[in-house]
Amino acid sequence: MTEIISITGDLGSGKSTISDPLCKLLSYEYIYTGKIQREIARKYNMTTLELNKYAETHPEIDEEIDSTFKSLNESTSLIVDSRLAWFFIPKSFKIFLKTNLIVSANRISGDSLRENEKYSSREDAVNKIIARKASENKRYMELYGANCSDLSNFNLIIDTSFITPERVVDIIFAEYNSWLASGNCSKAFISPTNLYPTRPVRDFENGRHQDSPVTAVNIDSFDYIFDGHKRTSYAIKNKADLIPVVYQNENKENILNSIKQNLFYDWEEFNSFKYLIYPNI
Repeated sequence: MTEIISITGDLGSGKSTISDPLCKLLSYEYIYTGKIQREIARKYNMTTLELNKYAETHPEIDEEIDSTFKSLNESTSLIVDSRLAWFFIPKSFKIFLKTNLIVSANRISGDSLRENEKYSSREDAVNKIIARKASENKRYMELYGANCSDLSNFNLIIDTSFITPERVVDIIFAEYNSWLASGNCSKAFISPTNLYPTRPVRDFENGRHQDSPVTAVNIDSFDYIFDGHKRTSYAIKNKADLIPVVYQNENKENILNSIKQNLFYDWEEFNSFKYLIYPNI
């Protein structure tokens, strides 16, 4: 198997935070977009800020960055942190880190190193995160045919909203070693309190708990339960930090047309918790 881990994910999901301890654990080298940009900037005798400005009218800079990532296919023992690393290095172990929008906004608003990501309020941060993600997904789809919103592209998806970086590293380490041994991995671990119901509580509250994984649909940064409401409810009531989820791409339009805001309020009351944010439906 190719000993390369590619990591992408939401803003503030902890990509750089977990990459350092993961590199130390595996004795891998860490490659990320900023590092490549700095190397190219030095070649052109520019600062990275000057290079970014120059790249706005010189597409060959983006092509050079992309070519650098593509060349990594011949390497080994790497952790590559880049929005499109999963696409340019298709045989890598592909990881996507998810984060609740409010958690993401809080993290990046409080990060002094993110000089280009300043926001006037938490609401402003959430709106800009959603807009940026949609814009990037559209751009990458048009340029490369890379569908970043299709979570089936990834071997491992982890919701980092409410767990420690150490827990994230432990999950990655275990699943990556399993993938190296078997060549197979298609798993998602999501916080049950970040899953939104699509059916009324009365449809399932008297039924028995089911052990089958939850099936969910991701739409505009929110995860909706397609099947597995009872299992999700059981996990919330038992304070589970993560729950296994299987993503599907079908039925998105039907789900959006069928759900109403009161479903979320009833779900909160039934399970005795509060969402950090509601989908704007």
